[in-house]
This record gives sequence, structure tokens and C-alpha cells, in this order.
Amino acid sequence: MISAETRHRRPSTPLLLLLPLLCDLVAASYARSWDLAVVIGNEIDFFARNSTPMGQASIREAIALTGVTYDDTTRTMYLSDVRNTVSIFSNDLTERNFTSTPLLKKENGTHVVGIVFDTSSRTLFWVDALKDTIARMHVPLNGTPGDPVVLHNLTGSSPRGIALDVCNSRIYWVNSNMSNPSIECSDIDGNNRTIVIKENLYEPLAVAIDHTERKLYWIDDDEGIHFKIERSNLDGSQRELLVHNKHQQPVYLAVDNESIYWSDWVHSAVWTMPKNAKAGDYPTKFKSYYDERRDADPAGIVTRDNVGQIDCATILSAIEKRPHLSVPDLQPAIKTFNNLTTSTEESDLTTENSKYCLNDGHLNKVNDTCRCKKGFTGPFCETSLCHNYCLRGKCIVNHHGLPECNCMGTFSGPRCETDVCNGYCLYDGVCSVQDGRPSCSCKYSKGTRCEEPDDIPTICATYCASDRVIKSHDVSVTSCRCTDSDQTAERITLSDSFQNGVLLPIFGALVGVFILIIAILSYYVDKLRRRSRIKRHYVVSKGVTPLTSRPQIPGQCEITIENCCNMNICETPCFEPKLRNGAPRSNNMKKEEKNLLLDNMEGNSC
Repeated sequence: MISAETRHRRPSTPLLLLLPLLCDLVAASYARSWDLAVVIGNEIDFFARNSTPMGQASIREAIALTGVTYDDTTRTMYLSDVRNTVSIFSNDLTERNFTSTPLLKKENGTHVVGIVFDTSSRTLFWVDALKDTIARMHVPLNGTPGDPVVLHNLTGSSPRGIALDVCNSRIYWVNSNMSNPSIECSDIDGNNRTIVIKENLYEPLAVAIDHTERKLYWIDDDEGIHFKIERSNLDGSQRELLVHNKHQQPVYLAVDNESIYWSDWVHSAVWTMPKNAKAGDYPTKFKSYYDERRDADPAGIVTRDNVGQIDCATILSAIEKRPHLSVPDLQPAIKTFNNLTTSTEESDLTTENSKYCLNDGHLNKVNDTCRCKKGFTGPFCETSLCHNYCLRGKCIVNHHGLPECNCMGTFSGPRCETDVCNGYCLYDGVCSVQDGRPSCSCKYSKGTRCEEPDDIPTICATYCASDRVIKSHDVSVTSCRCTDSDQTAERITLSDSFQNGVLLPIFGALVGVFILIIAILSYYVDKLRRRSRIKRHYVVSKGVTPLTSRPQIPGQCEITIENCCNMNICETPCFEPKLRNGAPRSNNMKKEEKNLLLDNMEGNSC
């Protein structure tokens, strides 16, 4: 075995740094050389079940390994990488150079986080966390792998972990979307898709199948700093809580014949715990990478027990002979302690439970905490989950240990908090609940909610202090005016009441304003057009010198004073002398000045 210090001084070439494994592989011996494999960064660490390191493989082609699975018949390991140009590749452990073979290239945002391999059909299944899909690919013993096929499109579900039930040819996966978390399964061809676990999940991240005991295990990253590891039968029944701890970030999960294992990114470690734990059994660190100063955290885990030669017929036969494994409540010799299976030798703890834990809760003597039965919570199991839970109904605890409400009357909702009939029926309609939905029985109206008035006088008499009918020209308007201390409301029942009562007065006011503006503008335009112009004609007798050079009409001379003044064609200019004092002049004075001007013109032979 090569130490970590020596390993870091070796060149980065594809090597298989595990001597015990090489001896077994070269000798073609089928003796087991490792029980557990963990991927971290671009390396694979191999361990025995007792956490003894068995070797290490450094893969030059890898960058950030995530998922890992193993084909025990051909000694081939399949790996996924989220930061490489190749998302999935295989490595033959029987070859000394440990050369990688690309199977799926990274394209269009491929992000494979978990993979499993079915030996009988030679099919590789994986979860793509970015595309929200579960896909598969046929990997023959010889030849080119088949094209990838999308098995399930899980848009918006955020699928993460994946597991394979070899004996039933089914795959399981978790949907980690916190708004709709679930655990589902289907046949390996995609048919018979079923939701296995739905209730009391927060963010499930990983799932594993225990073929020996036919159990389903999963990790739930609980709200806050807590996490849970639970198990159930393969159909979701007989659900058990195994670990409820905090200050960890579990990501990947595996199980073998004795224990469960999970990788934790908070402590950069792999943890383990007996899968059939007894009182006093707590998680322990299987391997810590915290002090090794690696640039990555442990990710995928694979166990030889769960991927090796699985004899399904023997397992099913053993299950039939041990019914307590699937239906523990049928065995009177088995009691439940701390949600884990224990023997009757610990039955004396029942007396201690009654001293500390209420409502039939069970005491954990190691840390003096109570494990409450379904429907109760609190440090001493003193609080019922149904306490003040249902507002208008009766509370019960379902088979998942969660409170449920049977609502009364017209109330509905998870806690019977909503009156579905509140304000639903109009005009005094009577509301009732039929098939979970509100229904109206109308008195003097019609419609689904009694919204169409049918008897106007009755409605007015019911809703108003007085009712009347208003005649407005050729339209009959029924107006109900209801008055109280705070407000006055008017209900108009004809379709054109709004136009008559509001639009017409507004339109008339606008027309009046428009007419007034036109009248004002007309007045000022007319005033500007009235400007006086001087135009007089004089006839001068013959023999007088003409004032102008115009052709003379026989017998007379015509002179236009306006032309004389404006065109300046006279020998003597025509003007009105300015007064020194500038005082306003009357009309008589203006006439005298004009006459004087004309006399001057005649005297000057104009």
C-alpha cells in the first residue's frame, strides 16, 4: 500500500495504486479485495468493510467524479464526471493501466450526478440534474455502446439520486424540488411509473436499495441544519426513521449487508451506521478527508454486496420465512425503540419511558431524549400535533404521522381556515357545499352565484329603504337608493343607465364650452376686420391744372385723397399736422382739419 504522501509525489499518470487488488486480478481470482469504493476528485479509494484502506486508483482523464457503479461480472467500474468533456466513462479493473473508455460525451449542459448498471440487460442508467431527465444506454460486452435514450423527462422536479432494484427490474429516484419533493420508481423500460413516497419530505437527495432485506433507503436534507435518513419497504410502507441529526450535508448513499454509508460535504467525510441499529448505535466516521487537504469532497459510493452476484430467488425465499422484516408489527417478540428494531431483552426500558416520555414516547438512554410516537412532538412528547391545528373541523393523525383535518359545514382548506361560502351567493342566495364546491340556491335572481336579478321590485324592497321608478325621456330606469349612516349607494338596473346618468351631462357640458369658445373668437375676428379707410372723390372744373398725370376724362378731373396721401403722387404732400399738446381730438375737430386740408389743396392747384 502506498501512502498519501508518496502518492502525491508520483507523476499524474493512469495508475492502479492497489497491490492487493492487482494480485487478485492478475491471478484471475474472484476473492474479494475490497468491499467499498468512494470517488473523490479524480481518484477512487477502496476500503474493506472495517474501514481499512485497500488501495487507491488515480484516473488521469477524470476531473470531478460524482456517480459510481460497478459490474462485478466483468470487473468494470462506471464513473460520471461533471467537469469533464466526457460525462460517463468505464474502467476495466482487470487491466493494469486502468485505461478509461468514453461512453457519453458532455454536450448541451449535461450534468450526470448518479449512475447505476443493470448486469442482466447490460443497461446503464443515469440522472442528469441540469436537463432534469433520467436516461439509459445499452453497453454491450463487445462493440460500440448504444445511443442514449431519455427514459423520463422530469422538468421542474430536480431529480438527484438513483438506485436499481435488480430482483424486480425497477429503478428508483428522488425528486429534490422543495415545492414538490417525492420518491418515484418505474420499470427499467420506463413503464409503470409510481410515486412511492410523497408526504413528510423536504429535499431528498439520495436513494439506495437493500436487496438482502428488500428495503428502500433515502437521505432527506431537512429544513434548517438537520438531515434525516429513512427507510421503508419497496412500496413505501413501514416507514422508519433511522438517523435524525444536524450539521451535515449528506449527498450520496450506499448500503451493504450490515451498514449504511453516506458522504458528507460539511466534514468532508464518509459516515456509517448499522442498518439494523440498536439503542446506543450512532453514526461514526468511516473515512475523514478533512485533514488530507484535497481540493474535492467525497461523492459517489458503491458497495460490492449490493452490486455483486445477487441471488433474487434465495432472497425472496428468505423474506417469506422472515415476515418481521417487512411487517414488523406482526411479531409480538419485537418491540420498537427509537424507531429502530430491538429485541425483547430491552423491554425493561418501557418502565423508564413512562418516567420521562409522555404519550407512550420512548426514551433514548444514551442521550436522554424522547422518540415520540406518531402524532406527538416536544422534548417529552408532551405536545400533540393536533393541538390548535384545525380551525373549523376535527383533527386526526394519518398513517404518515401528520395531522389532517375533517372540515365541518362550509369550511375548507388544509386547516379548515376558509369559508368557501363567504360572499359567494349574491342577492340573498343560500350557499351550500356540494362535492367540495360551493353551490347557490337563488330566491329572486338566477345564475351560478345568483348574480342576475330576476325580480327587481322585490330586490329594491329587500335592499333599500325605499324604491322608485324614474322615467327619463324614452328610457325607464329603476333606481334603488339605499342610505345608512356611512354611505349612500345607488343601484341602476338598466343597461343604459350609466350613459344617461353620467355620459350625457358630461357631453353636454363639453359642447357648451366649445360653443362659448367659438363665440369669443368670432367677436374678436369681426372687431379686427372693422378698420376705417379714407376714400373721397372730388371733381375739378376744366381749366384747372391737374393734380396728377393720369389721363383726364373730358370735362372733369378726379382726385382720390387716399391715393394722394398713400402713394405720394401729388406735388404738395398730403398729411395731417401733429398737434403740440397731443390732446385727444374730437370728431368735429377731425372734420374741420380735413376740410382745411382740402381747401389748401385747391388753393395750391393740387
